[in-house]
Amino acid sequence: MGIPHLRKHLEPYAQRGAIQPSSLVIDGPALAYHILNLCRIKTIKNSPFEQPTYELLSRTTLEWLDRTRTCGLTISRIFFDGYLPTSKTHERTKRLMKTSKELQGFHRKYVNGLTQGRPGWNSNRKVGLFPEAQPSQSGVSPPPPAFFVPSIIDTLRQSEHYASLTTVVPGEADVFCAQYVREHGGTVLTSDSDLLVHNLGPNGSVVFFSDMECNPAGTEITGLQFKSADICERLSLQPEDGLSCLAFELVIDPHITLEQAVSKAKSKYSVGAYPGAHKEFTEQYLSPETGSQIPIEASVMLDPRISEIVLRCRDEKPAMYLPFLLDSPTRTSAWESSKDIRQLAYAILQTVTGSLIPTVAEFRRLDQPSAGTPVKVPPISEVEMDAAVLEDVLSSIIKAVKNSKAVWMTLSVYQDVVMTTSQGKVQPLSLKVLQQAVDEKLDTTSWEPVHFLAQCQATYYSLRMLQQIMQYAASQGKGLSPALKELLDCLTKLPSLPDFPTIFNFPEMLQLIIDNKGLSCLTKICADQDDMVPQLEAIMQPKKQPKSNKRKNSQEPEARPRSNNPFALLDAEC
Repeated sequence: MGIPHLRKHLEPYAQRGAIQPSSLVIDGPALAYHILNLCRIKTIKNSPFEQPTYELLSRTTLEWLDRTRTCGLTISRIFFDGYLPTSKTHERTKRLMKTSKELQGFHRKYVNGLTQGRPGWNSNRKVGLFPEAQPSQSGVSPPPPAFFVPSIIDTLRQSEHYASLTTVVPGEADVFCAQYVREHGGTVLTSDSDLLVHNLGPNGSVVFFSDMECNPAGTEITGLQFKSADICERLSLQPEDGLSCLAFELVIDPHITLEQAVSKAKSKYSVGAYPGAHKEFTEQYLSPETGSQIPIEASVMLDPRISEIVLRCRDEKPAMYLPFLLDSPTRTSAWESSKDIRQLAYAILQTVTGSLIPTVAEFRRLDQPSAGTPVKVPPISEVEMDAAVLEDVLSSIIKAVKNSKAVWMTLSVYQDVVMTTSQGKVQPLSLKVLQQAVDEKLDTTSWEPVHFLAQCQATYYSLRMLQQIMQYAASQGKGLSPALKELLDCLTKLPSLPDFPTIFNFPEMLQLIIDNKGLSCLTKICADQDDMVPQLEAIMQPKKQPKSNKRKNSQEPEARPRSNNPFALLDAEC
């Protein structure tokens, strides 16, 4: 997560030129964020409609990696985090609070509607792989696409060349990058200055993504290369722990000069003055915490955050860091409506551990320091019944709704209806948005459809969690019960991440429910939900259109569509 000023201090001792060794070990999360930033260049930063699509992110990732290979570099490994140590909890909470605060600021600024993007902006767009000016992110902007990291991982796993090189590891990616380079030699590509602190061995080096350049012919890549052994020699530091001691001095006092830090590092001044802090600092590099106590079969493909909850399920207080969604801060978290699906997933983990998991702390939006939202986990005895209930609902939808894409949207509406009823509220947001779609008054820049979109995304991803956890449980040798097998079979047609509903295709996804008997199906499966059937039937009844006396003059301008923006009428009347 970065050492203050370490990279800046060491830049004069790095070497610009062709990358040697040419064997690359890639910090996967850093790669994903680098690709995201490349794809954001020249976009309208405050518009979610110009966020890169999952397809664009995946395509650009492959193009970037292919370019490095055509320039003579060899990609040896790509490591992604599959578990973060408990020592990172404070930093993760701090970052989540910052992201939540940024979402609140974005909502306040655009409370009356989001900024539209340029038509067709993301269609077949080409992204510069090695731009002269590095991308910057400033101002109020929406969060990045929620699932872009696992989407990139899926792309790499499906690639003929990169599948065998890509691993979600039971720890932090930088630790595994450093270990590989220490044992085999090579160059780590990263954006994290923490890699400079690790022992990279005599032939290990670090290159930051932002320092890489490609010649105009596209035949050679150069970079500013930080070779640990050379830097230690030039600064007269011990090769084993010299940079670690230097980094610790900067942690203790980020404002000292390089000369002061080097002098103190040589004498190990702060090592002696703060032994407890130094021990804690070095442990994350010398003996980092991992989650390898539970083996995960190579055939089981887990997303990073799902891998982490699997590896943490034996913890006294397991935590799940959910992907951050673009939802309305004035409403209940979009993750709430699909909570029961994740509860079942957590409960299934108990069949692997053989022990009780009372609660899982979920981290969603966070306004203040917190231990997360406690989610009660059903006992093992209820897993069969809960699985059967979900399978029954899913099977009913699959039979009634012939379009497979409409199945999961219909389930998302059902989840919202059930949540609304359980909270004692009258009108589900989903039905309000569907009514707008039927009346052709849907405004995708309004926060109501944006929030329901986030609920749909949360439902889809909760099902993906459930699917992956069931696959993991099946790999542990005990097998799955008949009810779980039937449920897992229903989930085989769950869309891939690029086919999840997005802000780009949401009106079409809502129309799938309307056009494929999704509403009539909902009237049946929601029959026991108070007052919901009349609302559904009202949506299904087309309203009579008043007779119009339109002139037949083809040049007559069409009436402007009604806007959900309360200020639109003011504009029209001015």
